[in-house]
Amino acid sequence: MGSLLELQELLNLKEDRIQQLEAILKVRDDEIIELRSQLDKFQSVMQFATGPATGPGKERTKKTRAQGISAEPQALKTIQELATVSQTTFPEVPKSS
Repeated sequence: MGSLLELQELLNLKEDRIQQLEAILKVRDDEIIELRSQLDKFQSVMQFATGPATGPGKERTKKTRAQGISAEPQALKTIQELATVSQTTFPEVPKSS
């Protein structure tokens, strides 16, 4: 086992190496952040130029919408049927106590 001075020297060398590696890591992290920012910018521009993005292998299909009816039927027969149904009377049933 080495002397106290040798161990302190080794510890200082390791700490220096750790600081160097942390500096390199920070530079790489900053570069990754910058590249992601540029990628987001380019993707947003490409979306507007080419339309909405679809996933890989997925084709965009046009959706078919159901047709809704928003008014009462206007055919004469149907109107007469409605009038007949509304005038139908039902027999009275005596109430039981």
